[in-house]
Amino acid sequence: MKKIFACVFIFIFLSFTNFVFAEDKIEISFRVGDSTLFINGKPVTVEAPFIINGVTLVPVRVITEAFGAEVNWIAATREITLTYQSVEITLQIDNLNANVNGQRQTLLLAPQIANGSTMVPLRFISENFGADIGWDDTTKAVTVVKEIFSDSPVDIENILGRSNLPMMGDSYLKWSIRRTPGTEIELRSFDGLLNTFTLNENAYFEVDFFDNDDELSLDALQAIEMEMARQNTPMGQNTDKTKSGVEFVVTKFRDRSDFIERRVFARDEKILVVKITIDNSVGLNERNDLVAILDTFDFVFDAATTEDLSNVKDNMRLFENDELNIKFRLPADWRMISDDDRVNYFMFGTLLGDTVFAGASLEVYSKQGDDNANKWADEERKKDIGKYNTNFSTVDGLTNMQIGGTDARYFRKTQKIHTVETVSHRVFWELGDYMYCLYVTVRRGDENTIKNIFESVEFEKIIFDDMGILFRDSSDAVFIPVTNTTIGFSIDIPTTWSRLSNNSMFLDSAGTNVLVQRVADHPIDRAQAEESSKQMARNADAEIIRPLTTISSSNLSSSAQGGFIFETRRTTGDISVVSVIHLINMRNELFMIVASIPEYMNGATNRETLQRIVKSFANSN
Repeated sequence: MKKIFACVFIFIFLSFTNFVFAEDKIEISFRVGDSTLFINGKPVTVEAPFIINGVTLVPVRVITEAFGAEVNWIAATREITLTYQSVEITLQIDNLNANVNGQRQTLLLAPQIANGSTMVPLRFISENFGADIGWDDTTKAVTVVKEIFSDSPVDIENILGRSNLPMMGDSYLKWSIRRTPGTEIELRSFDGLLNTFTLNENAYFEVDFFDNDDELSLDALQAIEMEMARQNTPMGQNTDKTKSGVEFVVTKFRDRSDFIERRVFARDEKILVVKITIDNSVGLNERNDLVAILDTFDFVFDAATTEDLSNVKDNMRLFENDELNIKFRLPADWRMISDDDRVNYFMFGTLLGDTVFAGASLEVYSKQGDDNANKWADEERKKDIGKYNTNFSTVDGLTNMQIGGTDARYFRKTQKIHTVETVSHRVFWELGDYMYCLYVTVRRGDENTIKNIFESVEFEKIIFDDMGILFRDSSDAVFIPVTNTTIGFSIDIPTTWSRLSNNSMFLDSAGTNVLVQRVADHPIDRAQAEESSKQMARNADAEIIRPLTTISSSNLSSSAQGGFIFETRRTTGDISVVSVIHLINMRNELFMIVASIPEYMNGATNRETLQRIVKSFANSN
């Protein structure tokens, strides 16, 4: 039993670090034959996916819910059109021919109707939507993952059309490339790290920067690039240098529809990919002319000859949103990390150390009833006081200020997260039918950054007829009962939490997770619980910060036969995690509930939530 305890406890800590700091992404996971899939961690019941001749078919609903793709069904011809971002896919039931952005492609297996559900090929659609597919042959598990990057809200689409300069590039990131007549900006991320340019109807190229977290060398990247090419039809690979002498790897290959050339650099802790995609219908001479554009790419920027795509000024980047009629400047290295689908919430930031976040967020809501900026500010301040551990966090009182020439209220919060001290300012104001909150967090000592951001804010009244109502939900958390039929228990979980592992693991967005396990087929007494608590802490390299005590019967459900509780703390990198471990006897079996939470967030409100969850734990058999 000691071994089981130790394994479960270590799993909890590792699960915490995996889930809290995941990048924004779309993720689908399921086992072939199961009718329950997980889309971004949330279970969805559908017609069970199945495999025919190596091709996995899933209900079209999986695609629409995961990607937010639009679907159009033409009953007369039994055609399905899926639209996601700039990709449009047309399929037809029982037809191997498909159409992707006007280009005909051949499927390995045609879409089908199964028990009234439209089943479509998962890999074909997901890969055309830019996702990666994983397959575990042992467990028959499928994973689909797509990283999400936010588009820049700044209107730059017409910059190149107005320019007479021969080059284009980014003065902040220090790169440039030749601009040809007709070149258009298809996509540019807020931070300028992702760029797509259309050359004509048959060709486009990309200039994309990625973090080189694994410190890959150019030799390693060369091997990775060739492995990618082998999945298609390789056409060659070599190394070359830019005119300024920067070395890169060139890899050429083609698939059924396109010729692709990728030029990859490893530079300044970044991987840069300059890639051109040309339709196979383009002749060799024209193709060579298009590829020659890449020969002009270099890590130089000459303002006299280059159209600047960057809006960075004095190391601050402009954020502007026309719908909300607001703009302000942020540090140039902060990235936009918020969900593209939300029109009234934007989040930006970067990491301080391993895990601590510095950044800003903007929220805008309608004023409804007695709701106003003052009330909102007071509510958020009280939430922060209850949410955070007072040993690590101090929340000041509300103070008057002005922002953009408008009266506002703000409060200041200081926190220490292991070795990193941060300062946060939250300012609330209103104009017309709407109220605003701008929330900025920086490392202690960098408060001048907050001042610069607030002083840059400009806004005008939002047009209600254009925006409509932006509802703010200020109600208390709602709990719902969740049942695990495998090991036979029920437990109340907040509706905002995600559920994983067949309703045995639960996560909230702020980093708390709860794991429920049946660990023995017999109950334990206090002496056994004492020994197990010490063994668990030793094996997990954690310290016991609250010795084992008996859980009061008032804090357990009526079906529990008693239990014990103790707390541990484990520190890794910049963050300490507190785990509250409950050993509960029920049905003459032993269950363990482990609630893990970042120590700095171990405040009164979060502890009350965990206590309510544990108290609801009951036998469902």
